[in-house]
Amino acid sequence: MKWTIRNKVIICLGLLMTIIGILAFSGFQGVYSYRRLARSISQRAEEIPLADNVRSHAQNLQRTLETYQAGHAAGTDTTEQLLNHLELLSQSIDDYETVLNEAENIDLSINDTKRELQIVHEIRLELATIRKLLAAPQSLEAGQSLDSILSSMEVLTQKTELIPQAFQQRMGTFVDDVRLEYRTWIIVTWITTITVTGLLIQLIKLSHAWILKPFNKLISGSRRVAQGDLEFQITTDTDDDMAELAAAMNDMTRNFRLIRNDLDEQVQIRTKEAIRSEQLASVGFLAAGVSHEINNPLASIAMCAESLESRIAEWAGETAPEDESGNFEVILKYLKRIQHEAFRCKGITERLLDFSRVGDTQRQQIPIQPIIQDTLELIKHVGKYKDKIVEFECERGDIVAVVHTQEIKQVMLNLITNALDSLDDAGVVTVRLGGDASECRITITDNGCGMTPEVLQQLFQPFFTRRRDGRGTGLGLSITYRIISEHGGTITATSAGPGQGSQFVVTLPVHQVNQENDFHDGQQNQVA
Repeated sequence: MKWTIRNKVIICLGLLMTIIGILAFSGFQGVYSYRRLARSISQRAEEIPLADNVRSHAQNLQRTLETYQAGHAAGTDTTEQLLNHLELLSQSIDDYETVLNEAENIDLSINDTKRELQIVHEIRLELATIRKLLAAPQSLEAGQSLDSILSSMEVLTQKTELIPQAFQQRMGTFVDDVRLEYRTWIIVTWITTITVTGLLIQLIKLSHAWILKPFNKLISGSRRVAQGDLEFQITTDTDDDMAELAAAMNDMTRNFRLIRNDLDEQVQIRTKEAIRSEQLASVGFLAAGVSHEINNPLASIAMCAESLESRIAEWAGETAPEDESGNFEVILKYLKRIQHEAFRCKGITERLLDFSRVGDTQRQQIPIQPIIQDTLELIKHVGKYKDKIVEFECERGDIVAVVHTQEIKQVMLNLITNALDSLDDAGVVTVRLGGDASECRITITDNGCGMTPEVLQQLFQPFFTRRRDGRGTGLGLSITYRIISEHGGTITATSAGPGQGSQFVVTLPVHQVNQENDFHDGQQNQVA
């Protein structure tokens, strides 16, 4: 059976209400028992003065009878006084009986007034006998009634003496009953406390296992996913609504991960296309600059060929042997120049084609110095950089890095040409190659126009350009940043301000690293 959160909450609330009910029952039972005890004691306290009144009036009646007997012998009539005491005794008995009847309504042993009511009934019988004897004065003359009255009065007095004894006996029984009752309630209280404690512990365990623990797992899992750990799967170890929510969050994370991977793949594809486009643009840029340099050796070839043709013609028309050695020397000289210039053109075009070729995408640990020198060799043939100086400094020739040759050539071309474009006439760009056992470091410094802090913040963003000639797509440094990040390296740009030059520092790993670099983190650091 699958339990929902609603059912679990209902169970927990049921346990809580059970705990409250047990505590309420125990508490109210104790309070009501105390109230009954207090009412009983209060009720019995009211009986004590009434019982004393009954005894006092009985004693007064007995003394009055003795006076009545003496007056009767002396001829004095004290009947009225005797009747008054009888009335007082009867009234006190009525009051005492009323209190005893009220006490019967309270269910405690202390209120068991049957014995007292029986004594009161017997006293009433004796009073009735005395009244009957006093109501017949003719019997008194015979002397028998007076003795009967005295005998009944003696019995009545004895009965009134039994009232305190019955009360004391009842109090002794009450003490035993109360002792038994409070011990019983102490045991009940302990049992209730242990039961409530057990239920409370069970309630806490169920609440933690069913609600708090799964909820904490959801919160901690959501935080891990929010921090970028999209591979994390949330598990709740339950089969309820929390588990469904965790499964929904896992599906959402999985879909987001698939979308992110697809976007990363698309970004890589578009980046390669942009690199290819930038390479083609660079080839066109280089071709425009190199065309002038190619024309010069071609002109030399044409001139030498024309001169050689005329020399051969002249040599063919002459027969003087002394001229032969000189002509041959000139011919050989021009032939050597033709070969030199031809090979020079061939080398320029080969390097240009080599730069435009994409090649294998595998990265290898190779020397960095030849890559920089090949790039500088290409740039120096561009006519507009002829008056600008590029200095190359290398700490040692064995500096290597794990790179892709054509991509690093693209990086060097972008950075060096940007530095040259920032120079005025006769400016200087310095390229330094250094490093240690863990990284290769390339520093490109110029004394050109420099950069403002605002430009430095947006320098590596796509389509951002501040070239002084107004040209450029704004993709060169963005592609450069992407290539270096994919290589596991870093690039930083600094400038003291406008007119104070700039410096770019590129670091590349010497050993193989994971090629799936966190490019997005790099972009965030770049924007920050």
